[in-house]
Amino acid sequence: MIPNRSVPTDIVLPHIAYQDLAKAIEWLGRVFGFEEQYRYGNPLSGAQMHLGNAWIMVIQAKQGRVSPKQLGYGTQSLTIFVEAIEEHFERTKSAGAKVVEELHETVYGELQYAVEDLDGHLWLFSRHARDADPAGWGAQVAQPAMFPPRIAPMLAVADGSAAVEFYKAAFDAELLWKLGTGADIVAGLAVGGSPFFLAHESPEFGTRGPAAIGCTTVRIELFVDDPVAVLRKAVAAGARQHSRVETHEHPTSGPSPIRHMLQGAIVDPFGHMWLIGKFLD
Repeated sequence: MIPNRSVPTDIVLPHIAYQDLAKAIEWLGRVFGFEEQYRYGNPLSGAQMHLGNAWIMVIQAKQGRVSPKQLGYGTQSLTIFVEAIEEHFERTKSAGAKVVEELHETVYGELQYAVEDLDGHLWLFSRHARDADPAGWGAQVAQPAMFPPRIAPMLAVADGSAAVEFYKAAFDAELLWKLGTGADIVAGLAVGGSPFFLAHESPEFGTRGPAAIGCTTVRIELFVDDPVAVLRKAVAAGARQHSRVETHEHPTSGPSPIRHMLQGAIVDPFGHMWLIGKFLD
């Protein structure tokens, strides 16, 4: 599947109707923290917004698509997953939104709360609190959930805490969790929702950082909207530029061929090489 900047999501994109669309866009941003990507129509007829990686379309209510306030009842609710759920709950409450379910942990392993928006749409904001077996809380399981395989690199570094700070400064990485203190840590991070891990190098377990051995066997691809800006930011944070960003032609074959891309490379302070690029077509 190719990316499309007009429709960044690949799975589900809810369309939500409001009686006063301009007012709804402002309210969703102020109360829930949604950011507007674009709006369209004259008069205004729709806008695309997102909260992290949760994308929605908000549309002007009209014949055939009305809001719960116009109907007098709701027919569906939306669940948005937020990592910092406690802070989000406090933000929503302090903005004066109608909380209909306080923040609590459910029997099915979610830390969540429920709130109505200005047009009566019901929103659930949630974070996974634990891995709960559906059969354990009384659900009748027709087919067990199968988690798809995922690959994420674990980078060996000489100083774990310094590496966390570098990746935060260079790539706006989010620290998800950390085990240990000082240089000797293991940590989980994410860049734009893509997870990766780092750990203090452990020769006794067969891992050494590239800086220690003078070479690397793995290059990490980082796809961003502006490779030049990201490469410059990484260099400013302490990386070494390996190659400048330029256009590359790739006469590849297969179901999803790559023809042109922008790409440059840096070597981070721990010896790992990052290829920073963007597909053009």
